[in-house]
Amino acid sequence: MSKTKVTNHQMLSLTACATCGSSVIVVGSPVAALCQRDGWIASLLSTAIGALFILLYYKLGQLFPNRNLVQIFFAVFGKWVGGVITAYFIIFCLHSGIQITAYIGQFMNTEYLITTPVYVINFMIIFLFGLALHYGIETTVRSAEILFRLVVLIMAFLFLANIGNIQFNYIVPVMENGLYPILKGTLYITSYRVWPLILLTMIYPIHTENNSATLKNIFYGYLCGSIIMFFIMLLTMLVLGNHVTYISVYSTYFLAKQINLGFLSRVEGLIVGAWIITLFYKGFCYIYAGIQGLAYSLHLKDYRKTIAPILFTTLIYSNIVYPSSAYLGFWDKYVWIPYSFTAGALIPIAIIVVYYIGKSFFSADNTSMAQSLPNCSG
Repeated sequence: MSKTKVTNHQMLSLTACATCGSSVIVVGSPVAALCQRDGWIASLLSTAIGALFILLYYKLGQLFPNRNLVQIFFAVFGKWVGGVITAYFIIFCLHSGIQITAYIGQFMNTEYLITTPVYVINFMIIFLFGLALHYGIETTVRSAEILFRLVVLIMAFLFLANIGNIQFNYIVPVMENGLYPILKGTLYITSYRVWPLILLTMIYPIHTENNSATLKNIFYGYLCGSIIMFFIMLLTMLVLGNHVTYISVYSTYFLAKQINLGFLSRVEGLIVGAWIITLFYKGFCYIYAGIQGLAYSLHLKDYRKTIAPILFTTLIYSNIVYPSSAYLGFWDKYVWIPYSFTAGALIPIAIIVVYYIGKSFFSADNTSMAQSLPNCSG
């Protein structure tokens, strides 16, 4: 495996960016539809649930300190079952990378570059992914360490500039429709904010400095991203109200349009910049994990050999994955939640269960399952 190292603070920044990701702009409207004015409560519950999954992903790193997630699949489930699970994981990662490209392309084509063909916009996004993948994980996470500070400043400005627009009557009465709608919203938020963080196990622990210190920084990064998303959800409800949040596809973008300080207006571009930064790093994690898994499965020593064909495929499908807004709504409502649950919850839980069952059966063997595979490059 590559000896590239990621510092703990860089891991914090990358985790925070991956936690925010698409949630910055596009999650507000569906959550408002599910929870109405209680979306901020769903955001809090999702944060608590996510902390448990962070510990689960950390446990995988403890049990298999020299493996990434794809190598763990083969170590625990064997060649054939592990191969099937690896294929699912690779498809999940690469398909999600295509989704993120489509998100950015459709937004820019709708709000800014109206007359520009969407494939031109998508090509620019893919080109940036290609540069990041070519220069590697170490260079990319260094840039995340710098740019996430900018994201925090932008989000702090968004909150402070909207204080005068807050109307607390928009979030009362609390839990008017009971707990069930909140739980549905919690599940939806978790599917976007928490379960995709399984991608970090393709970086941790094989590229990190210290496992115990890294847990703390991954956890802090997750909390930082979750706190940002909680305040965005709360602020959106307090300023726009439930109805406007629900009908606005890009509710946070519309929220930024409400800022008018006299000498400063039209600052929604800042929010778009923060969204694209966090979404870029989340997309990078998706594609990096998918390419690494593919390279390991094909026994390639250098994953860079797969960058060009994978990104070319991503570009082609980036304008096909969501043929209409109706299909997008159907996908998010009925497909995405079980899709991400399988990758981010069901599979890691199955790894833990199978590992301990195997350990109980083969306790007499001095060689643990975590050491059952040789170190492999790629």
